[in-house]
Amino acid sequence: MRDLSYHWLWAVCTIGCWLLAGLTEVTTAQYRVSTIPSPKESGQHDYVSNPDGILGAAAVDSLNRLAYAVDHRTSAELAVVVVDDFVGGDDFQFALELFNTWGIGKDGADNGLLLFVATEKRAYRFITGYGMEAVLPDALLKRIGEGLLVPRFREGDYDGGVLAGMAAVKEVVLDPASAEDLSARMVREASWFYRYRYTLLGLVVAGVGYYFLWRQASRAYNRIRTKRGRKKNRKSNSRYLYYSGFVLFFAAFLSIFAIAFFEMPPTWLYSWSHLPWYVILFFGLAIWMVYVAGLREIRANRRDVAHRREAVRAFHRQLALPLLATPLLWISFFFAFKRRRKERIRLVPPPGSGWQRVDREQNPDGRPFLDDGQRDEEKAGARAYEIWTREGSKEGRVIPFDGERARKFMTCPSCGYFAFTKPFVKTITRATTKRAGQGERMQYCHHCNHKLSLGMVVLPKISSSSGTSGSGSSSGGSGSSGGSWGGGSSGGGGAGGRW
Repeated sequence: MRDLSYHWLWAVCTIGCWLLAGLTEVTTAQYRVSTIPSPKESGQHDYVSNPDGILGAAAVDSLNRLAYAVDHRTSAELAVVVVDDFVGGDDFQFALELFNTWGIGKDGADNGLLLFVATEKRAYRFITGYGMEAVLPDALLKRIGEGLLVPRFREGDYDGGVLAGMAAVKEVVLDPASAEDLSARMVREASWFYRYRYTLLGLVVAGVGYYFLWRQASRAYNRIRTKRGRKKNRKSNSRYLYYSGFVLFFAAFLSIFAIAFFEMPPTWLYSWSHLPWYVILFFGLAIWMVYVAGLREIRANRRDVAHRREAVRAFHRQLALPLLATPLLWISFFFAFKRRRKERIRLVPPPGSGWQRVDREQNPDGRPFLDDGQRDEEKAGARAYEIWTREGSKEGRVIPFDGERARKFMTCPSCGYFAFTKPFVKTITRATTKRAGQGERMQYCHHCNHKLSLGMVVLPKISSSSGTSGSGSSSGGSGSSGGSWGGGSSGGGGAGGRW
């Protein structure tokens, strides 16, 4: 049971690390129109303002090349601004003021477009100049925003959302006749089933595949032979599915605090696109539990090391596919493999010929070769003995090995057996959050009951502590000779929304 507790502790820690790894508390800045850096200050071929580094360098480069191609072929100016947050709550007024302050678009033609994104307020806004309203009507921009930006932004994919939205804008600006085809295509692509078609396919494949692996692991567990023969499985192995579901539900509950504490977007963990991974984790946990329970069952019912090694080997053969497909099992398999290698030395006979090993399942007490002290050592888990007899004689050889709990024992000063516990604290009065407890530091022998008191100790009060961590946001830009926008203006055309 102690080994199983260690495995459970490792599983909980793994899930906790899986939920909290890479999360940081981000300190955001609120921008005013006057403090947002214009991309033209870095170069005439720059169209993207990304002061908080939300967009990746590759995305910024692609957007600059896209906007330059539109500018070169049509003289229309496309600007993209992505920030953490801005002063105020009206994204329309802020984006409109920014558009007119910069003067996006050519003077007289007013052929500019601004895409403004504020990730903390989860808002986006398209603003068009007077000359762009006919080419990019508000309804089309709304469809682009809701169909291309919002789904990706909800998953934290700001690069993909901005690139997809601006690619659609480029398609229409370069060929206004394509607007109708684009609109029809986006209606189809806006369908939930169309957008997540690959996710649904992955969900079906993962569900069917891992259910088959779990069934295979369950059958392997039921084939484990007990001391009395074939294992009688009184409980359905589906209980491990319930246990796995409970662990995931508990982890989801803890993730609520992680989301609030680290101020992370909920979509980092909860997104439709993650469904196949949730299914894999659900069945993977259940398979791991079956595997650990199977190893524990073998150790409990196979006292003889040779029989135990053969049972573990057969168990692993039947679990070949689940082992390969479930990374969660690999660490447990590594420890099981180390145990097998360690047990191999116990099958090496003493020097000479004619030795036969006593089957400890046929002779669990080791009589008449083991005395009472040696049997008590085995019961305590401090020692494990292999017994060899020479064929044709009454000669016997007893060879000791470390038991599973050998690290907790030492030689008893009274009886001389390796059954004397190392110092431990026996609780006399439990500690609470209001008062300290009391305990006795002591040792005792599992064979002769010799006890040694090492004095009383104070158990400290139970206390809890918490801490916070944070990191700054990054920003970046490219530099060359400065420039300016064309001097266009807007009357407020465009569209926006939130996600």
